[in-house]
Amino acid sequence: MDSNGHNRVNALRVLMTGSAADSVAAMLEHQPAISLVRPTGLTETQASADVALHVLDSASGHGDQDIPRARELRVPLILAVYGEPNGIVEAGLAVGAADVLVLPQPAETLVFAIRKAAAAAASSNGDKGKVVTVFSPKGGSGKTVLATNLAVATARSGVETLLIDLDLQFGDSALTLAVTPRATMADLAASPGDIDLDKLKAFVSMDSRTGLSLLPAPKRPEEADLVGATQLAAVLDAARSGFGAIVIDTGPLFDAAMLAALDRSEQLLLVCNPEVTSLKNVRIGLETIDRLGFPRDRVSLVANKVGAAGAVGTDDIEEALDTKIAFELPDDPAVPAAINRALPVVLADEGSDFAQAATRVAATVFAGARAGAGDDSPRRRFGRKGRR
Repeated sequence: MDSNGHNRVNALRVLMTGSAADSVAAMLEHQPAISLVRPTGLTETQASADVALHVLDSASGHGDQDIPRARELRVPLILAVYGEPNGIVEAGLAVGAADVLVLPQPAETLVFAIRKAAAAAASSNGDKGKVVTVFSPKGGSGKTVLATNLAVATARSGVETLLIDLDLQFGDSALTLAVTPRATMADLAASPGDIDLDKLKAFVSMDSRTGLSLLPAPKRPEEADLVGATQLAAVLDAARSGFGAIVIDTGPLFDAAMLAALDRSEQLLLVCNPEVTSLKNVRIGLETIDRLGFPRDRVSLVANKVGAAGAVGTDDIEEALDTKIAFELPDDPAVPAAINRALPVVLADEGSDFAQAATRVAATVFAGARAGAGDDSPRRRFGRKGRR
């Protein structure tokens, strides 16, 4: 039932915002294909909308400071304005709008634009893999350990999984997995031609034990300069089209690689160790993420090394960061033992506390991820326990 009391099954839910939203809502409220959502705040209802329609009057101006960005809304945004269209196209491009309309328009034209935006979004997102970025602004936090174990656990569950190492200067994912790279991110970025799925798969390395695909970081720090923003975007877009799960390991900086990953991530796992310097950096990291416009409800705080001697307690971590812990990873001697054997913990010691916790994280984060087709590799499903 919509805000007007009409029961409209299968109607497109349109989130109405902007200073002139009431006038357009009056035109749309009797359209059977449309159900209007009139929020008191964007974040509480955006997840229930299919399209956002932001309407400005001629006196509002077209400054994008008043226009919700499509990335923040997480639904297609249509920008509409009454009066002269000066600057509206540029404003629409700046905020990632799916369409721009100059009003007034007939109700049928508005409905067509809404349906077109919703259909385009459904087509582009219908079979895309989920991108999860693992990040910490503090070095030595265990983000690579989490990223590799998360990727391996997901791959072993039957989901076609790609691990991308975007710590472009000092990435260790290949070493941690004991995978000898046949090529790196720098090799792919420097290769001639456009980057698509077929080309990406030609450059990734395969872990034969788990079926995990890996795109390693460059071998030397200076090769990071070969990887530009355009190549990063192309790699991530290609990965989403061909893999059910994409795990991105990052460096401890808000560099171009991290920002590219953030821009295409459905979820960010922010890793924090239970000690004061980590808390300080993570708090600054959260503030930076907020300023970048990444929705806080897509950030999951991961407390690592919980229970370590002298560690800050989980209640104190939540109080210091003003954020609830989403996942806890225990301090476990199985972790350094596995690292020194160049094995992920979920392979080296399945029954360990850390391996079981990491597997639960994977099962939660990638719940519903599409499974690989025709896969008969020896993998285990989420939730299997016991030492090998």
